Amino acid sequence: MRRVWRSKKLKVTSKRLEVFIYILFFLLSFYFLLSTVGCARQTLVTSYFLIEYQPTVTNPRLQLDEPLPYRVQVRNFKIPRSYDSIRIIARFSSHQINYYRYSLWAVRPQIALADLLSQHINAYRMFRDCQREYLEERPDLEITGEIYQIERFESEQYTAAHLRMAINLYDYNSNDRLVSYDFDREVPIPTGSMTIFAKVISDIVAEETENFLVKVLDHFQPAEADSVQEGD
Repeated sequence: MRRVWRSKKLKVTSKRLEVFIYILFFLLSFYFLLSTVGCARQTLVTSYFLIEYQPTVTNPRLQLDEPLPYRVQVRNFKIPRSYDSIRIIARFSSHQINYYRYSLWAVRPQIALADLLSQHINAYRMFRDCQREYLEERPDLEITGEIYQIERFESEQYTAAHLRMAINLYDYNSNDRLVSYDFDREVPIPTGSMTIFAKVISDIVAEETENFLVKVLDHFQPAEADSVQEGD
């Protein structure tokens, strides 16, 4: 009887041990699964990038003794639907684009570029007043435009920043276009860094904004032509 009882007891103990091992194995597997998911989440962190620069007031052509006597409003730029997003676009060919999932613009490009243009104008004190929006007063002039393409070219042998856009100055009352400026810039990037890409786009915007402002000033204050005096 004692042997039978001991045998039954050993069987029960063995089953309990087996159940315990299964539970322990399940808990350890669940723990490792959570750890793996946690590491994956830490690796795939969303990063936000800025189109931003500090205007340098170094162009003598834009350094005026007195600002131009106009109020200027800078409106958001137009942009195609495919680019109207905070998602940064990668272009692989003429007919293929993709969106980076974890690399995003901090501010939509059509807003960011309009903000930078307004800041650039105010840095030079080029006009009597320049704002993004007028609530009570009406502006004399209006600046707007369109971003046609803002993207990153991607291929095995080539990576570049690409920005194509137009900027226009209008008479607010008549809606006559006074100045038109457009450009299409493509700058190779030697590294895959998205930070470098954002920096290159920012540099393009800074350079082309300066060129636009020179053209605006030429409209209101044409540069003096060199005079040639003919001798007798």
